[in-house]
Amino acid sequence: MKDSPEVQALYDEYSQIWNFSGSSNQNVSLDVNKDWEDLNKRINAIESISIELKPAGYSVSKKFVLVAVRVAAVLIIAFGLFFLFNNISNDKTPVNISYTATEVIDAPLVLADGSEVFLNTGAEINYPENFTSEVREINFSGNAFFNIAHNPDRPFIISAGELQIEVLGTSFNLCTCPETDESILCLESGKVRFSSISIVDGSVKEQVILTAGEIGIFNRKTGLISKSEIQNRNYLAWKTGVLVFDKTPLDEVISAVEQTYGLKVESGKSLADLKLTARFDNEIPETIFESLQTIFGIQYSIDGKKVFLN
Repeated sequence: MKDSPEVQALYDEYSQIWNFSGSSNQNVSLDVNKDWEDLNKRINAIESISIELKPAGYSVSKKFVLVAVRVAAVLIIAFGLFFLFNNISNDKTPVNISYTATEVIDAPLVLADGSEVFLNTGAEINYPENFTSEVREINFSGNAFFNIAHNPDRPFIISAGELQIEVLGTSFNLCTCPETDESILCLESGKVRFSSISIVDGSVKEQVILTAGEIGIFNRKTGLISKSEIQNRNYLAWKTGVLVFDKTPLDEVISAVEQTYGLKVESGKSLADLKLTARFDNEIPETIFESLQTIFGIQYSIDGKKVFLN
């Protein structure tokens, strides 16, 4: 089980069946000894039937009758148990789980196939307790880092409104945040199919293939998809806590800080002409704005999730 997510999932399924079969019969009183006694009585009754009842010329030993009846009894019990557990298994309706992240948690959400999902604050995911079909499919919105378990026979599909991402086994960051007009996928490893689909009939409108080190951007206003090389390496700062800038225009710095800490920053003037070279490792937002104040003389004030620069 430790080496195979599929075996772990199979074990969990059998455990649920076992527990269900036990709990569903808690109110049933069984006398096993009496039941075996009744069965033996019926077997002995058949064994005592006179040989004279057989057709003329037909000869069967009593020993054969004894063996045949006992084998038949065992087979009846075996088939009864098979159909009992088979019906319990078939009657199980797939269970979907919905989860919304209220904060960034270091530990990932682990799906039934072993795939890991690191959720940013506000991210929502809906996924099956067990993947029972040939396609592993979930619904998602928000910002998260995915590490998908490799399985070429069972593609993994993420549905996110007008977006559909199909992967076989890869890692990437996906942001479908509603506060912007863009949905962005930054691919770290592997290959994905990044598609826009029609909400009406599910048909594919546009799609691109992304490889490691590429970024795919879907503009919800225009409906267009573009791709390019990843330039901003701070897209995972919300997960790692590390922000690195190298002669970066200050408006891009502010944008990265907003995305990392879930802030809304307002400034009374353009900051594009100012550039910053710095590294912040798991700092609180106040420390970053203190640095900007020291370096550039920019005053700031923080009110909840809003920051004002002047």
